[in-house]
Amino acid sequence: METKRDSKTEMVTKALVQHLSNTRYEELPREAIEEAKRSLLNWLGVAIGAAGHPSMDIVLRLARMVGGKEQVTVLGRGIKTDLLFAALLNGMSSHIYDFDDTLLETVLHPSAPIYPAILSYAEHRGLTGRDVLFAFVLGCEVAARTALCLYPSHYWRGWHITGTAGTIGAAAAVAKLQGLDEERYSYALGIAATEPTGLREMFGSMTKPLHPGKAAMNGLMAALLAGWGFTSSAQALEAKRGFARVLADDPKLHLIHEGWGESWEIMKNSYKPFASGIVTHPAIDGAIRLRNLHGIQPNRIERIELEVHPLVVELTGKIDPQTGLEGKFSVYHCTAVALLDGKAGVKQFTDERVKDEQVVSLRKKIRVKVERKLQEDQVLIRVTLKDGAVIEEFVEHAIGSIYVPMTNRQLEEKFIDVTADVLSSEKQQRLIDLVWRFDQLEELHSFFALCH
Repeated sequence: METKRDSKTEMVTKALVQHLSNTRYEELPREAIEEAKRSLLNWLGVAIGAAGHPSMDIVLRLARMVGGKEQVTVLGRGIKTDLLFAALLNGMSSHIYDFDDTLLETVLHPSAPIYPAILSYAEHRGLTGRDVLFAFVLGCEVAARTALCLYPSHYWRGWHITGTAGTIGAAAAVAKLQGLDEERYSYALGIAATEPTGLREMFGSMTKPLHPGKAAMNGLMAALLAGWGFTSSAQALEAKRGFARVLADDPKLHLIHEGWGESWEIMKNSYKPFASGIVTHPAIDGAIRLRNLHGIQPNRIERIELEVHPLVVELTGKIDPQTGLEGKFSVYHCTAVALLDGKAGVKQFTDERVKDEQVVSLRKKIRVKVERKLQEDQVLIRVTLKDGAVIEEFVEHAIGSIYVPMTNRQLEEKFIDVTADVLSSEKQQRLIDLVWRFDQLEELHSFFALCH
């Protein structure tokens, strides 16, 4: 039975649009703007770093075939394409390494679908850095609240929540930049709501990064169409056959708009120190700790046992990955390379590394057990050596979580590491400096000129 709070008569879309329309930049806490900068630096680095991936070449081939105008920048490529394909490509590249940010409560990656849509529109319209950051905080808020409304049934059904909730967030952000009236703002959300994208079946393939890219593209298109008067339902989120009720078993619609402005979801954003699925990070963290503390040699290991949260097996249970992308969704591979290399960066998830004989041999010694009492960012890792000795490590909170957050300096080091094959050291430092004062930028041409 539906609760009164979630009744079909509640005007959720209208309430959200009113909040978005009435929120001013000056009302945001300074901390939210600073977190938006951290999100931008992290997102920008992984987007530029993965811009040369073969999947990008395939989508660029399509963009050229359909003849898109040279309007806005494709990060890391030194070329331009039309607004929609740029949003698609920049959203894709930022998720290829699976190294982008995460709101852990729903496993939503907020920057990958939202920043590409905002930056495409901002570059085209000549907006400011302050405009971009303001729109991102609001877009992140909408995407995060939408995800909370849908979670967990939506995710367990098999939807990729970054693609679905991210589309709504991207549309909300661009509509704010356009200054749409409330009627057209609701149309933007309605158009976006009819375009959910992303199935979890695609994890480990080129299609997974396509999800946030398509979300960015769809959200941008929704806002542009609405701005020209393209109509949609005014109750797209809450209607009986609307977004939330179709995509989730038990949508908590009140979470989309209640308590607006009391806190900001961007403040919960977390950043990955490792280039793999977020739920593998506790195991990686624990394996690196054991390696550093005990100097474990692989040939001395008899077996490795992991006790993990159920979501780890659900999302990253690939026992025998065959490609680098599949390796990102294998807690077995992640643990093995962490023990062998003491890291889990981009180079640990190449096709060659996944097929390395030593890695494969160590993966076969790993056993994973679900322990429902554990939290998502916890793990117990136990290594039994051939001489019978047993050493173990319990990770209470993995590095990169909101409890053990990455520092600004660590984010800078990550940016430098992931962009090293694309940008000169001079460009790297100039971009870092620009991001930290992004709210002061009156034009973005100099920023985009450095992004390749």
